[in-house]
Amino acid sequence: MQRDRHTAQPRADKNSSPIPLGSIKLIIAYDGSRFRGWQKGNGRTVQAFIEQALLAALPRASGGAVKPGSYSETDLHLVGAGRTDAGVHAEGQVASALLPAGVSLELLLGAANAELPSDAAIKAIQPAPERFHARYHAKSRTYRYSIISGPIGDPFRAAYSWHIPEELNLDAMKQGAASLTGTHDFTSFTADKSKSNRVRIIHRISIEQRGPNLDIFFTADSFLWNQVRIMTSVLVQTGLGKLSPDDVAALLEAKNRSLAPPSAPAQGLYLVAVSYE
Repeated sequence: MQRDRHTAQPRADKNSSPIPLGSIKLIIAYDGSRFRGWQKGNGRTVQAFIEQALLAALPRASGGAVKPGSYSETDLHLVGAGRTDAGVHAEGQVASALLPAGVSLELLLGAANAELPSDAAIKAIQPAPERFHARYHAKSRTYRYSIISGPIGDPFRAAYSWHIPEELNLDAMKQGAASLTGTHDFTSFTADKSKSNRVRIIHRISIEQRGPNLDIFFTADSFLWNQVRIMTSVLVQTGLGKLSPDDVAALLEAKNRSLAPPSAPAQGLYLVAVSYE
């Protein structure tokens, strides 16, 4: 596969020649139950395992051109599109990275997956435009929150959904979702106090139910920390009749996190897809 190339100096040896590099795009899936989120540096993280797997696979995928230990995590420059929290899952996390030119992406895919634990997988490795950045170049992200509604839970999905024993009023939830759609200041819907700009554009919120299984899909340009889980919690409270659709609009106007309910549990949340131009 041909990739856009540029040159860089990934090794510390000042006398070595610049190595041609190519940008790649990875599609990654993982069960977040035992991960401390995506971001490296906080225990068992997805980013750390993906980095280790790619680096271990490079010698084989390059036909021996890349020697073990000659290419580092810093050289790889692996960046994820979404910094999923501990316990959050992904079906379509996207990451960008830099690889030495000449690496077979087909061989890399197989060899890297052989290095990964059973709760993570690289679904695809594709050539990407030069300097492709998975986070900064993303145009939208879609998350799904999965709920089991009704008195009978599903023990096989307990680690992957939120069980709400009561029945939920879908019409009220959809009215509440309509208030959240569009451009708003989501101060009431985030635990992150460090962001000065809390305005986000919610392109779409859809609610789908099949028997007791209820899925809420959120698509936005980007999301604040815990925003999807707090929005889910607000919509569930609306479906239970504890909040009215008008209350949802009032929460937006209040710009006060303390007025919104606690976040929905992490295990029901999935990063489904990230879109680019």
